[in-house]
Amino acid sequence: MTQKTVPAPDQLLPFRNADGGWGYALNKASRIEPTCWSLLATSRLSGRPVDVEVLLRWKRQDGWFVDLQGAPVNYAFNALAALTLSAHPEGAAHALRIASQLLDVRGMKFAQGKEIRQDNSLQAWPWIDSTFSWVEPTTMCVLLIKKLRAKLPSAAANDRIDIAERMLLDRACAAGGWNYGGSNVYGQELFPYVPTTALGLLALQDRAKDPIVQRAHHWLQKDALTEPSAQALSLALVALTVFRSPAPALEQALRKHLADNSSSVGVMGLAMALYALTRSPNGEAAFAL
Repeated sequence: MTQKTVPAPDQLLPFRNADGGWGYALNKASRIEPTCWSLLATSRLSGRPVDVEVLLRWKRQDGWFVDLQGAPVNYAFNALAALTLSAHPEGAAHALRIASQLLDVRGMKFAQGKEIRQDNSLQAWPWIDSTFSWVEPTTMCVLLIKKLRAKLPSAAANDRIDIAERMLLDRACAAGGWNYGGSNVYGQELFPYVPTTALGLLALQDRAKDPIVQRAHHWLQKDALTEPSAQALSLALVALTVFRSPAPALEQALRKHLADNSSSVGVMGLAMALYALTRSPNGEAAFAL
């Protein structure tokens, strides 16, 4: 794919499984994450609504989407599935059900310690049950709750949003943006990363004037090219598009990365890149408030 190449609607179809989903690689079992990104990208490429049929048929347990049989529920993936479902009228009720269940999910809290500079009492969202709150699942879950806030019990939704925002602001790195966990360990400032910073900005897009969010925005504009992977570059481009920040160098870098790594970028990397590179009259509908 050269700089001027227009993404084609059928680029992801050869990777689609017979059950309608996508795996992380060709001929691998369908998984929630690559399926959702592929559905969103295919919708944009074709100009048609998201085809949520495969998600409506997806195996569930106690109302949760099951990614791997026997594995714990992944709350970040469920939030992504609900964000994808919410892009189509037929999926709206299912998305709302997931959002409602997520209101009751909380990460564990721990006693304060001098080793880690953060508020361990803030119970946002974990990846799986009985674990600590992490940046990535918190960003995906709170973005979903914000999108569907008007249809959720207001007190519960507002409480979960407040805790999630406080947790993200508390864990912001001094340089701007977010690490995957905390921001300071044993007195050492940790570095932000592009994917987590992009996700943090998406989750806090309605707080764009907050100084911590502004610092993260500035950091991503400056350092988005420092992690040259399809997923990092794509998330950065999606986030900066939501913030209406032109990023021609980033877009060019993503196109070049696809051209130079066409055989190794992976299904999800390809899907994310195609989504990020394709403009839509609905903007970043799945990830914008």
